[in-house]
Amino acid sequence: MKTRNHNHAAEDTSQVKGEGLKPQQSAGVGEIPLSQAIVAMETLKPYVTHGQMQTLWDLCRQGEEKGHFRQFVQDLAARIAAMPKTYETDGQGLKAVAHLHYFTPAFDFYITEKDRAGGTQQAFGLACAHERELGYINIRQLVEAGAELDLYWTPKTLAEIGR
Repeated sequence: MKTRNHNHAAEDTSQVKGEGLKPQQSAGVGEIPLSQAIVAMETLKPYVTHGQMQTLWDLCRQGEEKGHFRQFVQDLAARIAAMPKTYETDGQGLKAVAHLHYFTPAFDFYITEKDRAGGTQQAFGLACAHERELGYINIRQLVEAGAELDLYWTPKTLAEIGR
């Protein structure tokens, strides 16, 4: 860390893949269309593990709660899109808001900023491991290492996390 100074092919062809997603179902009355959930899931793809992505995809496609999960992925994608970019929280210290929380059995990472270009290579936030340290965090590396995005995280300041 650097611091600042299951196959569903027989059912249909829809699967979460690197090339994208294909809508195969229409929405019910008052329900978000699957195509809109797909757009949101494309935004989420770099931020979640493959297992989380597959689970969210399955939940958006089928079951009684698919409408809830379609809205859920849209809301999460909107949160990510609205996050501050690199250096926008510079100088806020513990007043900066952690918009995302990643966890492993041993570590927690709280993300306050994402890459200015909209990518996921560089983020900034608080790493809680052996020590608590503010610095740059590579989200892609976190996800590849199995850190999961806390899907039910409520944004809060870094000071509130320390309590």
